[in-house]
Amino acid sequence: MYDSAPKAFAYASKLGANATNLSWSRENLYGLLHQLGNYDGPEAKKFREATGEWRAEGDGRYLPPVALLADQKRQEEVFISLAGPFMGKDRRKGHTYTWFPNHLQDGKAQVSPRTRLSSLGKAARLTGERWAGHPVPLHYEAISESLSTASAVRVAELKDDLGWAALAVEQLEGNQVPMEATTVHYAWHVGSLASKVRALLESEKGGSGPHNIDDPVALLKELDDPGVVTRRGTDTVDLPDIYRLAFDISRRGGVPRMPV
Repeated sequence: MYDSAPKAFAYASKLGANATNLSWSRENLYGLLHQLGNYDGPEAKKFREATGEWRAEGDGRYLPPVALLADQKRQEEVFISLAGPFMGKDRRKGHTYTWFPNHLQDGKAQVSPRTRLSSLGKAARLTGERWAGHPVPLHYEAISESLSTASAVRVAELKDDLGWAALAVEQLEGNQVPMEATTVHYAWHVGSLASKVRALLESEKGGSGPHNIDDPVALLKELDDPGVVTRRGTDTVDLPDIYRLAFDISRRGGVPRMPV
């Protein structure tokens, strides 16, 4: 948001100099699993007993083992115990531990914790509803279907943070990625994107806008910078699944959009 905002105001440089990196590593995201050990119920005790030595802190709270918070190998072992090793009956569909974050990340390989947790919650509910006899809590089909819920959550955040960016991607609905940059430019022209963005920016919730509304090449660059789209060379545009699904943009052989 800061990168795309106009900076012609006093102390703008100080804001940039005092920025804090809020990105989440894969270890951070899998470390969120420790919250299962502090859930209020008997299942939390079972989780603690299965994942190592937890230290009681009082008031029913427990401190997880360090490995559960920061060690990839241990985190992979725990996640496999929850979701199984593969995104299908064998390795051909991919490994759950890497498949899950890879499909949740944006074009800058970042995953928001809210997106991650919403997807896990949806996968758990779907497993209970459709695959109650599955030997582990998360069925691979439920994980795949949960991406559409995660995408809806992430796009809602995008609309709040960069409304013009969400509006730009909405004009590509019904297309298939990867697509030529000229296809994107044409969709924006036919959809009168520039006038729609101007109207959005005039509203109370418009927020900051792009630097050059009328330049489609510059607009694509501004969508690429925060990871909303990705570029393959200079002429091809792609979208991460975390945005693609909610905007109803298809990919041949990719994860299909599911009802949220």
